Amino acid sequence: MWPDDPGTSKGSDLAMSIADRLRRRRMINRENRAIDRAWMSAPTQSMRDEIALMAQRRNF
Repeated sequence: MWPDDPGTSKGSDLAMSIADRLRRRRMINRENRAIDRAWMSAPTQSMRDEIALMAQRRNF
């Protein structure tokens, strides 16, 4: 997996890292949509504030 590791093939590592990045991006987007739904359905501003604090959005 590391570039200087002689026991790995670079082509498959590159493909795997791209797949991992896409998977991570989809997971983050899914979590963000769930956070948005929870935030929109929160009945009070204090609950929205609490959701926003607990969610702490992740970037890609």
